[in-house]
Amino acid sequence: MWIPPERNLDNIQYESLRKQIDKKYNDLHDELSDAFYNRKPFRGKLLNKEEFDRLHGLIFDLHFLEFHEKNLEQPESERIPVEKYNIDSDGGNRYEKIRSKVLSADPQELGILKNEML
Repeated sequence: MWIPPERNLDNIQYESLRKQIDKKYNDLHDELSDAFYNRKPFRGKLLNKEEFDRLHGLIFDLHFLEFHEKNLEQPESERIPVEKYNIDSDGGNRYEKIRSKVLSADPQELGILKNEML
């Protein structure tokens, strides 16, 4: 049986920005995990492991995209330097890679996540 984790959002890296966006992604992650691990439908559909993994990855990708976009909306004096979080392990632009991946995701899977959360 899956039990939702307790999350600490105090004294975490990029706290002020994450407090603005993390809750909806944590809630979505918990809903997805609860459905999959407790063998319940997720928004009307029972998921296999492959579907769960894809949706799970999309949640993290959508979170990163919103984090980056919200960061850029901050006044410059409050903005997190992009190079602190946007560099991929191979030195590339993480935002562009994730954005391309999300744009090529299955529209139905993306829709099942975004419809209720945005």
